[in-house]
Amino acid sequence: MSKLNGDVTAISFLVRYCSDREIPPENIFSTPDAIDFLTSRASTTKQVGLFLGKIQRISDTATVLSNNRFWQGIRPSVEFLSRLKRTRKKFPETTGSVQTLLIPSDIYQSVLKTTIEDLDCFLRHEKAIKLVFALRSLARDKGVALDRSLVPTATTRGQDGRIQYYWKKLLRENVDVSTALKELYKAGISKSESWAGLVENLKRWQLRCAILISAFTGMRKSELLAIPLNGLKTINTENGLIPVVWSTTTKLEANGAPRFTKWVTCSAVEAAFKVAKIITEGVLEWSGDRRVTDIQEQETPLFMSVQHGKSGIPHRQFSFTTATFFLKSINVDLYKKELKVTEQDIAETSWFLYGEGVPEAIEVGKVWPLTFHQFRRSMTVYAAASGMVSYPVLKAQLKHISMVMTVYYSDSNSRAINILGDEAEIKSLRAEWSDAKARAEADSIYALLESNQPLEGIAGRRLKAQKDRDELPMFLESRASTKQAVKKGKFRYRPTLVGGCISVTACNKGAGVLASACISCENSVFLPGSRAALEQTKEFYEAQLAEGTPKRARQEYETNIKHIDSFLQRLVETEEVT
Repeated sequence: MSKLNGDVTAISFLVRYCSDREIPPENIFSTPDAIDFLTSRASTTKQVGLFLGKIQRISDTATVLSNNRFWQGIRPSVEFLSRLKRTRKKFPETTGSVQTLLIPSDIYQSVLKTTIEDLDCFLRHEKAIKLVFALRSLARDKGVALDRSLVPTATTRGQDGRIQYYWKKLLRENVDVSTALKELYKAGISKSESWAGLVENLKRWQLRCAILISAFTGMRKSELLAIPLNGLKTINTENGLIPVVWSTTTKLEANGAPRFTKWVTCSAVEAAFKVAKIITEGVLEWSGDRRVTDIQEQETPLFMSVQHGKSGIPHRQFSFTTATFFLKSINVDLYKKELKVTEQDIAETSWFLYGEGVPEAIEVGKVWPLTFHQFRRSMTVYAAASGMVSYPVLKAQLKHISMVMTVYYSDSNSRAINILGDEAEIKSLRAEWSDAKARAEADSIYALLESNQPLEGIAGRRLKAQKDRDELPMFLESRASTKQAVKKGKFRYRPTLVGGCISVTACNKGAGVLASACISCENSVFLPGSRAALEQTKEFYEAQLAEGTPKRARQEYETNIKHIDSFLQRLVETEEVT
């Protein structure tokens, strides 16, 4: 709620300025002088920077959602955005919490690939792990037999000494335990061939599970810790069973009231749930002075504290203490090779940030400063960049109150690198993505052809002519055949700023950023509403020319403006004829 209040306060300065001068409310983002009014009225320089940042994110939302009925009426003017940009340089956001970094594509893929492979390794040694847990529980039972309390409690120092005695005795008498510990050490699951080495590493395995779930859901750390033991479910949809994670969020209700809700995910997280569940069930078995025989999964956290076991201060959603994740303190141990920054990572980060603001801590050869929130931001950006995930869907997935925050999270997504390139990637991610992409593109082209909308652009006119002559390609005869054609690389259809694109290769013309690139492209489909995108692009060129640009860029911008004007004229003529 504090973020929403801040947004309202920032906007109130613009509303007040327009109201005092009898300027219509819909012009609050078309009155540059309102920005100067804000800077002169805010109490501190820091507050000015924060308010301007909020105005920037709201105006970005209005720009991105310019085709939306609500945002159409208050679309920001070029002059307003230009004044806002210049003023923000004088009053930067001085808060310590800057926008979360996007994880570079190579690091992002390497971390997830390594995590999936590590969890698969853990599960291959599940039998040895459960054997060690069971025998440790047996040693504990013998160690507390003489003076076990009437109610469950933590073990005393005397009991710990006897437990250690019986554990060593088991190691001498039962060769299977020693063999299992050696197996776990060689596999990298345990830090040493001892019980202490295994327990010390369990928190790292829980962290791997949390990273994978976060990456494939966008969940916040607090939401991860609120996942119950039975938190992975499936729901029935028209496209089959979809895995979802159930947990609690405090971000959707006033005063932080928790709400039970779900996050859509994919099959890759199944391994994370299995590993986390094995660890939690083990903790319930061998910690404290007795095992828990009747596990209430809804009341038990998926990530139970290994350190505190069944004692400690319980999580407010559960009867037990949850784990504590310190990603910064142990991520080097987990991903020393994967997090090493390369020149490509620096270049990619610089490109994404438009050449500005690369943190000083990010240097070639150093470790990338990975945080949990980066997985949330990266999922949002890469999903938005795909063109297959709408802002309302992302808003629901991220549990945002306002669309403004969703647009902020996905900022600059058109500059994100394609994470499904030709290098080694995560197999499960590729399979899930390929199927979802093919299904979405098949649905999109069918919706387009059945809508009877007027189609412009080279590819648009060609599709219309083929449909009118009943000569559409055979793979467009059914959704199933279209989906297969997409998966085999024979056909593509994805949304663009002006409508759609049927190119089977990645765009190298910049159409993800500026609509003018689609005008002469043989793969472009222009739909009703494309005029707004073209006019917005033209305004961008004109604003750049007004500010002064290099001669080469000036010629390019002037040429693009002429192309846009010519194409808009053809659109007018087409509308008049029809």
